[in-house]
Amino acid sequence: MFCTPLFSFEIMELAIKICMFLVVYLINSVQSIDHHKPLTTSKIIAKLNLEPNPEGGFYAETFRDTSINISTSQLPPRFKVDRPISTAIYFFLPSGNVSNLHRIPSAETWHFYLGEPITIVEINDRDGSVKLTCMGQNILKSERVQYTVPPDVWFGAFPTRDYDILADNRVVKKAPRDAEKHFSLVGTTVAPAFETNDFVLAKRSQLVSHFPALESLISMFTPSD
Repeated sequence: MFCTPLFSFEIMELAIKICMFLVVYLINSVQSIDHHKPLTTSKIIAKLNLEPNPEGGFYAETFRDTSINISTSQLPPRFKVDRPISTAIYFFLPSGNVSNLHRIPSAETWHFYLGEPITIVEINDRDGSVKLTCMGQNILKSERVQYTVPPDVWFGAFPTRDYDILADNRVVKKAPRDAEKHFSLVGTTVAPAFETNDFVLAKRSQLVSHFPALESLISMFTPSD
């Protein structure tokens, strides 16, 4: 008379299947938890290797098209040096920060990626007119996912929910928010390519003397002289 073994191959096979199921379940659980961890300012800066930007916020150049180079003889006089045909960067702006007013001789196209809305402000140097453009994902509320700033215009940007810009262009600052949790990530493409030699950061006293009615707005977007 033969006895059935206490630990049969069927039981062993079942145990292996259970173990495999548990391993797969645990792996998926860990991946799911990691996937749903909220993005933070620190994580984004580290992941994208962002550096402080002279105008404010953080950036990283992601592309410089050297396949075509343009000499100054082929460009209008406002361009100071030779350059490639185009460049692209990430630009990251946490709450509590602004992109200070600056200008460049090229057009700059912005692309919204993720986070909260960000507002671009432009000041026309000829007549002092102000233009505000809100970028974000809610296109049904007129937020833009792409926008081009024309050449030679003073422009900067701010987290839309950090400030209110009133009809007379006075600025009302809202309550501070956690910069780790509130941010905007965009990309910008410049053509002809961006070169630091052309970058001009606005001086508060000079702009205010030209446009005294915009003192509140200019002060928000310029460091003190």
